[in-house]
Amino acid sequence: MDSERSKQASPGKNGFNSFLTALLSERERYFGEVVNGENLGAKFRYSLLTLLSLTILYGLAAGFYAGVFQAISAAIKLPVLFLVTFFICFPAFYIVQVLVGSRLQLMQVIVLVLSALTLTSILLAAFVPIVIFFLLTGSNYYFLQLLHVVIVIVSGIFGMYALHEALSLVCENYGVYPKKAMTIMRAWAVLFAFVGIQMAWNLRPFLGDRGEPFKIFRQYEGNYYTAIVYSVRQLIDKSEKTSETPSDHTEVRFRDLWPDSPDSNTGDQ
Repeated sequence: MDSERSKQASPGKNGFNSFLTALLSERERYFGEVVNGENLGAKFRYSLLTLLSLTILYGLAAGFYAGVFQAISAAIKLPVLFLVTFFICFPAFYIVQVLVGSRLQLMQVIVLVLSALTLTSILLAAFVPIVIFFLLTGSNYYFLQLLHVVIVIVSGIFGMYALHEALSLVCENYGVYPKKAMTIMRAWAVLFAFVGIQMAWNLRPFLGDRGEPFKIFRQYEGNYYTAIVYSVRQLIDKSEKTSETPSDHTEVRFRDLWPDSPDSNTGDQ
């Protein structure tokens, strides 16, 4: 009887709604189906569809600060950010898992990782009303920058936690995933984050600067992490223009975080 209910609730039978229900509230069953090879094609398609549509939605909300063209640009670049980071990091993850004794097949691992990214995109979409609220109530540029950074970090951590949860379940209940591989998974999650940050750096701007003409990409100098520190300083005292000179004598400006900042025209010849 339970097996019949499981089959009836699978994505291949009842479609997209059942997929979302299982992924959000019945993850133990969902991941169990992945390990058993049930409806992997449907899970892959629904995960990819959800990831693309919801990252597009969040990109539109984020980029609308600087206008329609920036919103469209961000809506294209955000899903590209997720997918390119996935394609860069996944091969190393899969090969190392095989070397340490994982018996999961390629498609099973792809679906597991893609499902984790899909959960990240769902959480991003859940924050869209908050983003729109602060956008409409006139929040300053620096606050919005930090807001997006925090939202993306929180959503990414949740997605990686879901992947860890899935592999832990596989390890404990199915015996096809070695315990020692869990440490590798955690290290890979950190690597994924670093690659994602660099990709975001290369694809900026996302938010855009209202005071400058629209451009798809801009060339900046600086360091992501020093830009975070700079943005906090600007939020505390936005009336004072701050600049830092790191050891390589590269000027650091907050505009290096994702898009241009209002002071981006200064010294950028």
